[in-house]
Amino acid sequence: MRFASVLTLALVIALAPNAGWGEDHGDSRSNWFRVSWQPGVLPSTIEGHVDNTSPFRAIDVRLQIEGVDAANHRMGERLVWADDDVAPGGTTSYFAQTIPGAVDYRITVVSFELIAEGSVVDDAE
Repeated sequence: MRFASVLTLALVIALAPNAGWGEDHGDSRSNWFRVSWQPGVLPSTIEGHVDNTSPFRAIDVRLQIEGVDAANHRMGERLVWADDDVAPGGTTSYFAQTIPGAVDYRITVVSFELIAEGSVVDDAE
């Protein structure tokens, strides 16, 4: 019975969108992660946090950073990994170089794995 519940949950997670929200966007297609960003301490960098709101440990969290100009036109993108695994209810950080011409960023969690009791539950790539 427990295996069936975990399998059902894995299927639901695999079919659910896995986007985070940018600091000033407030839209979230998934409640698994919240993502924020701010200018970095080092010049030409941004940094932010990934909050895991799921009841599972998240590993291999990968983010897409899309830079946009003042007219909301796409200026480029970067893919980065979150710094650490994220415990349930926990937070990790990430760092990236800025995108030339970008004045704002849209950050999305594009892939991750969830771990429950020492086993992989889902690869939401």
